[in-house]
Amino acid sequence: MTDYYQTLGVSETASPDEIKKAYRKLANQHHPDKGGDQARFKDISVAYDNLSDPQKKAEYDNQRRFGGGPHVQFTTEGFDPFGHMFTGGFGGGHPFADIFGQMRGQQVRRNRDLNIQCTVSFIDSYTGKQLEANYRLPSGRNQNVVINVPAGVTHGDTIRYQGLGDDSIPGAPRGSLNVTILVQPDPNYERHGDDLYAHIEISPIEAMIGCKKTVNTLSGSSLNLEIRAGAEDGARYEAAGNGFPNVNTGQKGRFVSIIKIKTPAVTDPVIIERLRQLNAELNKRS
Repeated sequence: MTDYYQTLGVSETASPDEIKKAYRKLANQHHPDKGGDQARFKDISVAYDNLSDPQKKAEYDNQRRFGGGPHVQFTTEGFDPFGHMFTGGFGGGHPFADIFGQMRGQQVRRNRDLNIQCTVSFIDSYTGKQLEANYRLPSGRNQNVVINVPAGVTHGDTIRYQGLGDDSIPGAPRGSLNVTILVQPDPNYERHGDDLYAHIEISPIEAMIGCKKTVNTLSGSSLNLEIRAGAEDGARYEAAGNGFPNVNTGQKGRFVSIIKIKTPAVTDPVIIERLRQLNAELNKRS
C-alpha cells in the first residue's frame, strides 16, 4: 500500500497547512519543467490530492488502519491527473464529469467513482499484462475486476471501468472504477516517453580503439553496436522501433544505448608500467 505520508515526508498528525507546504516544496523540486522526475512528481501529486481532501484523507486513513493487499490500494472519488493520456481510449471521458448532471435545477444523487492502484513490473509495462484485483466497496460488498494493462502503459496512467464503482445509493447507476497503474523501475533500463535507454559500459582502451558490444532489448532481440574509436562518455547510439509501444498508436519508440566509460582498478605493477609507457607514447604524438 502506498504511504502518502511518507511520499510527502509528513507525519500522520500533520495539519493541512503542513501538508500543503510539504507538497509545494516537493512539487517545485521535482516538477518535470524544471528537470525533475515525472514519475516522482505524479506520486507527489496523487499523495497531496488524497491527503488534502478531508473525505479522501479519512477514507485513506481508514484503509491504512485496516490494511490492504500489497498490490492494490483502495481510495475514493476518482483523482485522475493522467486521464489525458488515454484521450479517445480506455473508457474516455474524465472521472470528475457529472454523468447525471442537473435535473431541472435539482442536484441528482449519484454513486461515486472509486480508485485502486495496481503495480506491474517494468517488463509487464512493455508487454502488457492481465491482472485480477479484489476491492471492498463502500457498501461493504467485495468486487472483483479483471484489469487489462495495455502494452506501453506508463507509470501513473489510469484506466477507467464504468459501472464498477460505488453502489451505496439504491436505484442510482454505479460509479466508475479508475485503475491507476504503478510501474516498478528496472535496474538496467530507463524509460523516457516511448524511448528505452540502456547504459553500455566500456573500458578507456575500448573507447580509444573502438569495439563491438551486444545489448539486449526488452523484446528479447539483441542489437550489435559498432562503437567507433575515440568514443566519448555519454555517446548515444539509437535504434528506431526497439523502444516502448505507444498505447494509442502502437508505434514503438527508440532504443538508445548510452556509452559509459568505466575505468578498471589496476594493481599489477607490470600493467601499470606498460600503461605509463603507452601514455607517454600517446603524449608524444598528440
